[in-house]
Amino acid sequence: MGTLFDYLDWRGDVSFADLGLNEVDNLIFSLLSYIDFEGIVPPDPGEPPVTLQGAARGYLKLHRGEVPYLGKILPPETITLMAKAAKTRRFAGTKLMAYTNRVDEETQTQFAALTYLPNNGMAYLSFRGTDDTLVGWKENFNMSFMQPVPAQERAVEYVREVVPYMPGAFYLGGHSKGGNLAVYAAVKSEKVLQDRLITAFNNDGPGFDRAFVTGADYLDMRERIRTLVPHSSVVGMLLEHEEDYEVVKSNATGLLQHNGFSWEVLGGAFIHLDTITEESKHLDSALKEWMNTLSAQERAEFVDTFYETLVSTNAKNLTELTAEKIKLVKAWNTLDSKAKSIILKCISLLLKPTSNSMRKKHSTS
Repeated sequence: MGTLFDYLDWRGDVSFADLGLNEVDNLIFSLLSYIDFEGIVPPDPGEPPVTLQGAARGYLKLHRGEVPYLGKILPPETITLMAKAAKTRRFAGTKLMAYTNRVDEETQTQFAALTYLPNNGMAYLSFRGTDDTLVGWKENFNMSFMQPVPAQERAVEYVREVVPYMPGAFYLGGHSKGGNLAVYAAVKSEKVLQDRLITAFNNDGPGFDRAFVTGADYLDMRERIRTLVPHSSVVGMLLEHEEDYEVVKSNATGLLQHNGFSWEVLGGAFIHLDTITEESKHLDSALKEWMNTLSAQERAEFVDTFYETLVSTNAKNLTELTAEKIKLVKAWNTLDSKAKSIILKCISLLLKPTSNSMRKKHSTS
């Protein structure tokens, strides 16, 4: 079956004015927000926007036509997607505005967002998922015991800052953590802004704690939340989802299905399946059992201790960390016995429910 690139071949000559935004366009806009448009797309929502065609040209010129390295977790196809989309009638004239990117170690914040203006009078506010930075991963882990995290609060502020500059209705969306931010912003924005929201797309992003998804604000917004997960989802099944999630087919296996470029497309939509795989269900059960085994304080201690171990190597991102494995070993050896005990206890508790779930699976098969 087809991929996002095939979709651009099939539908690239159809404007947004002729055919409105669909779930595949949503994922394309979400993935393009991983690109660093610093100095290319204006940060102030009051400044004149640039077209995707112009932004792509500026980006490739800045990098002298070469595909830059995006880190350990971001697929290089992201740049190819931008270049290809910028040559289609559908996406070339889409305007880009209000690009922001903030990585702050002190507040443990990783937040980036970008707004698209297709030529149909609507807008799509896209939130970036977790990037290569260790700060970004720390903020992700913080979600297991803290709400809101700084990026969630910043997402609400971004909607408040940008939407008044737009005349019509709008979408929110993102991939991975970006999907979580889109939902959080939808739920926590002022009603005058919510009234203009069409849909908040969560593309394989984690959920929230139980109190959040059973709260009145969330339940009022639930019908406008669309959560899309691949059939062997891991990331998208984390924490709680009160809304119904939709399952899409992927041509990858396991955790690699988190890569949106593996999601299969037919015409103007993804190929949908009835349910996630049994393996995904068992892993989801194991992770939730692990989370319930630890108190919020124990989760916080684990995350903080593990993060301090990583940053003690002086690495700023996953690329640097994997290049300095010997430093990671040395960092582990410098930990005191209490810190090592916290990490080892949490890992053993994680492995225990996973092992139990696998035994249950085999005993019933």
